[in-house]
Amino acid sequence: MRVKKALPWILVGVAVAVIGILLFQPRGGSGITNVDSAGLLAAQQKGAQIVDVRTTGEYALGHIAGSVNVPVDQIQTAAASWDRNGNYVLYCASGARSAEAQQTMQGMGFKNVANLTGGIANWTGQLEKGAATSQQTIPTSGKPVFIEFYTPT
Repeated sequence: MRVKKALPWILVGVAVAVIGILLFQPRGGSGITNVDSAGLLAAQQKGAQIVDVRTTGEYALGHIAGSVNVPVDQIQTAAASWDRNGNYVLYCASGARSAEAQQTMQGMGFKNVANLTGGIANWTGQLEKGAATSQQTIPTSGKPVFIEFYTPT
């Protein structure tokens, strides 16, 4: 008898849980895109900008050809002027810092940001060596950027 009385409440609970999950699910999918080496190459051939978020020292030891070096602690400042509709693939040593940078960029409104799964440790292609040059740039949207600083007094 108790089961018959509890069944409607169980069904209501399940329905509420499903609705809650659907309501709080991020729009446009999970927002997390991961690629492997082949996926990075395919994205690069389609014009995606490859961004190495490791330190300048790590970059000099070896990096993916065509990538630009923007250390993870500088990504928010650098990306402020980038095209938010552009395509980007980020990588680091293992995938952790690039995942952090990916979340930062998505929080800034970037729509197409992928992360190299496992970082450069899983890269199957050749690496270039040498320091980043001052000519490394990422195309910008051309729109002005306003940065507001607030410090409590």
